[in-house]
Amino acid sequence: MALKYRVRAFKTDTLNRLRYGPDAPRYAERVWIDPAACSRYIEAADLAARMGTGSRQLSGRVVKEWPRDLEQSFDRHPKLSYCWAHWRDGQSWEEAGAIEFMMSRIRVSPTGITDKCRTLEDVVRRFDALEAIWKDARSRGVLASQGELHPENFREVGGILMHLAPGGEPVFSGAGCHRFAIAMLLGVPFPAQLGCVHVSALPVLQSLRREG
Repeated sequence: MALKYRVRAFKTDTLNRLRYGPDAPRYAERVWIDPAACSRYIEAADLAARMGTGSRQLSGRVVKEWPRDLEQSFDRHPKLSYCWAHWRDGQSWEEAGAIEFMMSRIRVSPTGITDKCRTLEDVVRRFDALEAIWKDARSRGVLASQGELHPENFREVGGILMHLAPGGEPVFSGAGCHRFAIAMLLGVPFPAQLGCVHVSALPVLQSLRREG
């Protein structure tokens, strides 16, 4: 698995350096995002349809046109909504609609599996695991990076994926929803995997490579 990411990194990094110089975006590199600057997201499936590839495969890609029409406000995202209803407003996962949302996704899934869950018991275990992530992040005061969680991890692969829109505005990709919801509640800069980067955001990138 790591070889796949290294091959992608070699291709993306090499091409970007040739086009944009030594400070060019790198595949799956870690950036630090200020939650206060985040207000919109793009549905991963919508971007994949527009770009012709999955969101995470866009990591480090520089784009000249930005799909502003695909951006949506956070209140339209069901996972973010139920996470905040639970952790911020004190509702149970069931009251927040999380359990029913997951079960409805499982029912319509061609494989009968959503987020590695097949049964109600799987769903309950998943939310128990998310609760542990929330408690750890709250005790730390910051969300752990993928390197901290998995020392063998390649760069920030698997982290919250954040695109950089025109001017450097961070736009949530939809990948890593629950951790993103936690990061927004913590209110401090959080580690993220770099998504695609609008060409006008290149001058901002260097400042995001430093924590805080």
